[in-house]
Amino acid sequence: MDDINAASTIELYDHAFLDCCKNHQTSLESIKPHIMAFAKRIKKYSIEILTELEQDEFYRIYQLLDDLAHLKTDSHLAAQILDDPEIQRELPAIRSYYSNFFNIHEELLAEELFQSDMPWETLNSFPLYARYETMVISQIKATGIAPNTTMAFIGCGPVPITLIIMNRLYGIRSIGLEISGETTKISRKVIKCLGLEDEIQIIHGDESALRDLEWDMVSVAAMSEPKARIFQTLREILKERSMGVPVIFRTYTGMRAILYKPVQSEDIEGFTIVKRILPTERVNNTIIFAEVAG
Repeated sequence: MDDINAASTIELYDHAFLDCCKNHQTSLESIKPHIMAFAKRIKKYSIEILTELEQDEFYRIYQLLDDLAHLKTDSHLAAQILDDPEIQRELPAIRSYYSNFFNIHEELLAEELFQSDMPWETLNSFPLYARYETMVISQIKATGIAPNTTMAFIGCGPVPITLIIMNRLYGIRSIGLEISGETTKISRKVIKCLGLEDEIQIIHGDESALRDLEWDMVSVAAMSEPKARIFQTLREILKERSMGVPVIFRTYTGMRAILYKPVQSEDIEGFTIVKRILPTERVNNTIIFAEVAG
């Protein structure tokens, strides 16, 4: 990633919107052109074009969106910005790009791991590793998970980095569920590459596969879909097993919701939110703990 260009972009945004909370309308008018310009630019990039970009350019484009997502705004201003009718019309394109970026990004990382003589060092050096580590530490501290706990994770992706970090830092074993057969193969290969086959199991299937597995807690990835079905199934399984453990899920709040549609209240019908952990630094996800209501 081009650190000089990234730093310059952040400095520009911080300077331009330093007083953003003092006058929301003025701030909206200042920020909106940047969002609209990014949306216009990103529409030119199909997933095929993104895949063929040089790596520096690939990450440089993402940095522009990442800077917008981490603008220092309060919740009211963020809502005002993202509820603007013109910005609303562009959010599907922006969020689609974000999903495509992460799919490609993780596949690139997986290939780097496979080709590396020192995969752990390669993993440590990738640009977003520190964010995942910060988020996992916050989640583990909030749950007080014991080392002998088995965490099930719905939507682990090609590089199940959350599970890798949980095991590396806390010795937590886990089960990653992945609905894509090809992604499952890549994820299993990543785990083998890192020598974690005895610690992390990757299952091909959706959330219903949890009925036939042994686990102590369950977490839902931010981009796992469809949310309503996932939570309905989890509610049924937890009741069947008489488990009083919370479901941990990730979502997007504030300006970070520009990246992906937040989990909606109707998605988690039948659950009660008991705790929220807001993101710090450059972490994207808000972590939420929810228990089956009643």
